Amino acid sequence: MFDPFSVIEEEGTGPPDGLEDSIQRADAATFWGFLAAAGLAQAGLFAASLGLMLAGFRGQWTLGGVLIGGGVVALALAGGIVRWHRRR
Repeated sequence: MFDPFSVIEEEGTGPPDGLEDSIQRADAATFWGFLAAAGLAQAGLFAASLGLMLAGFRGQWTLGGVLIGGGVVALALAGGIVRWHRRR
């Protein structure tokens, strides 16, 4: 039988030592690059999938094609941000 109290953390089992210090020392470019890449990736996936559904299910090829193209561009930009940040 499953014990629901087995998933509760015990006191003193928080984040590893030094994690908060390393988060505070993180570079601002890393933070903003992550936010930009995450936002572009989410927007790109949403636009591309919505465009595919509009084109495939409803036959709206013009709007679907524009959304697919915009989604692919956003995903490419997110990939470019990640590659640029890795080389830096």
